[in-house]
Amino acid sequence: MERKVIKIFGAQDNIQAEMILETLGNNQIPAYKKGVGSSDIMNIYGGNSLYGEDIYVAEEDAQKAMEVLEGMGLT
Repeated sequence: MERKVIKIFGAQDNIQAEMILETLGNNQIPAYKKGVGSSDIMNIYGGNSLYGEDIYVAEEDAQKAMEVLEGMGLT
């Protein structure tokens, strides 16, 4: 069965996105990031991107994920 995923946050850069993914993972919330615009190429060549990264979780985990983000001071 395929789970529906939703965007829960737009991180400023790759560093913030990685911090969010680690914190979500520590709370047993699977998540992934997807680069905005040319951010994936910028991450490869420059180590970071100013284009941002979108964070996605399964729809059923969204409420818990938002609570984690709130605890991080991001909402």
